[in-house]
Amino acid sequence: MSRRIKEGLASVAALSVGAMIVLGGMRLVERQQTLDEVNRLRDGLYRARVASGRCRGSLQTSEASLLGLGITIDSLKNQVDSFESLDGRGVPGDRYAEYLDIFDSYNDSVEVWEGRERRLRSVETACRATIQQHNALTDSLKVVLTEAGIETG
Repeated sequence: MSRRIKEGLASVAALSVGAMIVLGGMRLVERQQTLDEVNRLRDGLYRARVASGRCRGSLQTSEASLLGLGITIDSLKNQVDSFESLDGRGVPGDRYAEYLDIFDSYNDSVEVWEGRERRLRSVETACRATIQQHNALTDSLKVVLTEAGIETG
């Protein structure tokens, strides 16, 4: 074999080895980037899951509180109605102070109920956003894993 051919083959071999090293390095960088992305998404998913759980608990507490207050308001309303139905001319004078206390409590409770209802709706909106974020992170993680050839089952 001539010297030129040997040098040419050596150059081709060196270029091939260099190309394989570059391609292998690029593959390692891609794997590391994929691993970093998976870890970032998993961390975000964990935080979103914790936030969703807290949000769900807060929502349940707010709902229970509102339902309990609703029962109290219904009871006060029934008491007010009972006072007002005792006599066609109105609440008897000797029970008027008691009636006013219950009536004021009823009115105050309705205002409290409205505030709690607003807070409940606010919590519900925040929870919806938290759950949507959790779902988006779940979908993103599935896509990254699928693209990496990892089954998500």
